[in-house]
Amino acid sequence: MRTRVSVLALLMAVLPAFVFAYPGFGGGKGLFRVQNAMVEEEAGLTISLHALARNADFLPPQDSPNASAWVADAIAPELSYAPIATKYVGLELFASSGGAIQMPKSYAEDGFTWKFGDLKAGGKLSVPVIPVLKIGGTASYTFMYRDTAGFLDPGALPYDPASKLAWSGLLTLQFQDVLPSAPNLIVNYGKIGGKTQYAAAVELQGKGFGLFVEGVSLQNGTDILGTTDGHLHLTPGVVLGNANGGFLKAGYTFSSGTMDSVKQPNEVIVGLGFATPFGRRTPAVYGTIVGTVTNASTGRPVAATIAFPDDPKMASITTDADGVFEARKAPVGAVTVEVSAEGYNRQAVPLAVEEDKVTNYAFKLRPLKTYGTIAGTVIDAVSSAPMGARIEFPGTALAPVNADPVTGAFQVDQVETGVYTITATADRHVAATITLAVEDNKLATASFKLSPAEVAVAATGRVSDKKTDAGLSATVTFDNALFNTDPATGVYKAQLMPGSYTVVVESKDYVKQTTALIVEKDKPFVRDFAMLKVGMSVTLKGIYFDFNLATIKPESKPALEAAANMLNENPTINVEIQGHTDSKGSDSYNLSLSDRRAASVVSYLVQNLGIDVSRLTSRGYGESMPIATNDTDAGRALNRRVEFKILGEK
Repeated sequence: MRTRVSVLALLMAVLPAFVFAYPGFGGGKGLFRVQNAMVEEEAGLTISLHALARNADFLPPQDSPNASAWVADAIAPELSYAPIATKYVGLELFASSGGAIQMPKSYAEDGFTWKFGDLKAGGKLSVPVIPVLKIGGTASYTFMYRDTAGFLDPGALPYDPASKLAWSGLLTLQFQDVLPSAPNLIVNYGKIGGKTQYAAAVELQGKGFGLFVEGVSLQNGTDILGTTDGHLHLTPGVVLGNANGGFLKAGYTFSSGTMDSVKQPNEVIVGLGFATPFGRRTPAVYGTIVGTVTNASTGRPVAATIAFPDDPKMASITTDADGVFEARKAPVGAVTVEVSAEGYNRQAVPLAVEEDKVTNYAFKLRPLKTYGTIAGTVIDAVSSAPMGARIEFPGTALAPVNADPVTGAFQVDQVETGVYTITATADRHVAATITLAVEDNKLATASFKLSPAEVAVAATGRVSDKKTDAGLSATVTFDNALFNTDPATGVYKAQLMPGSYTVVVESKDYVKQTTALIVEKDKPFVRDFAMLKVGMSVTLKGIYFDFNLATIKPESKPALEAAANMLNENPTINVEIQGHTDSKGSDSYNLSLSDRRAASVVSYLVQNLGIDVSRLTSRGYGESMPIATNDTDAGRALNRRVEFKILGEK
């Protein structure tokens, strides 16, 4: 009979625990006796229950046999709610009541008895200082203790009827903030009445599952591990569920020590609870951002800092050398991810995060300085044989290099991107200069043909403004050989091998001019270049018309061919052919005549000299734009003219 009742009493003590539990004893986020410094930010009002059951032998009164009894402490209900939970501070309030169940009732009587009491309320302040480190404090006040008169076990839960106030300082090292698989460390120190409690726990949390072990020392004195006047508890346990739904905890406590003449037996501890919707804040919905950071030029990983400028709750992440990062608990929606690394341009990208999904993105950072490679060959322009030469980079910090005398090859690595002028020189050969652009992570090729000095032809000429004839600072490039003009005179000088060349002439603010020329052996080469610019008007001298007609006279052919040459040498320009007259005759007659003469010039250029009609327009201005104001034969002759105006480049 006693055994059956004992089992029934045990079930009554344990089964209620499967209805409520999650906070530590008496409320507040924690394990069993150990409180966590963190505050749950999303759960509503949490209702829970804990039960501690033990079968212990107790010293009987005089002349009575030893008694073995099942005793259970039940804390129910436990209420916990966090009205404040932010990135910087959290506040949690809690309250509980409970009682004790004992089987048998006393030394002389079977059955079980129930004692109610331990009505308690308190709060916890949490300061999540930085990632990983969380600190806080908790305090509670017990308004009523249960009556333990007649009980074999005066009480298992730590309490001191002489003082109803309890407090504790809390510290949590939440290593899972930086490494999901790492355990968390919790440390408590506090007072329960006149007793001192030391506590520590290691917790490993998973999704819906957790393992922990906690150690607690309750002492009347200062000896942390004292057993003559103190209790020691070591409790491994398991947690199922999560803080925002239903959750179950179970553990077994290994106890030792005697305090106030009470020896503490081992215990089975169970608990269960759930978060109600009352007072629950809208739960945050999260996804995960996973990414890589690489060098946009080389593709190699880059150690970088990952920040979330629009969401201060998300902590920055520093990647390892592999450039891989993972940001858990990223809010659903558009999240701006900013990636920065020393020596690279910053990159910010908005990413769409979906609930419970992983968003992947590969960040490619462009270096502040990018590099390419210059490589090339040097050959003799007559024999085409490879030859040695000195390769220089004037105006830069690049050191000169030598081309291999056998292969003629040279190479310069890690050249900062940009435009370079490169010069090749060799004994008894004419130096050659070229200009090339070095692009990011690409090979720029420079090929030199050096002309023997005794074979080379002297080339010279002048680059000038077509309208004013002023000398220009310009570059004249014969194929790959570049020559600069004298800025004051516009004169250039070169040594060239006989042959055919494509010549390109460039000057700032002027239209680039391109033409094909031949350098003949043993014959000095002289060629001038007259440059045009957009908006410039050039008078085509030598174009004549029949009297009062738009018919072009044959003697105009040289002037028209010169106009065609300007168009061919400047293939990118579009022009307006303008007709102008003197002041004799009516305005309307002169306007019509000038318009017809301009159209005749366009027709001649297209039909006889092969100019693309899409590049030409014609317009007559009559006598409205004179260049000579004196009404003399000479002045009127100047005003009768055809002008060539550059409208723009295609």
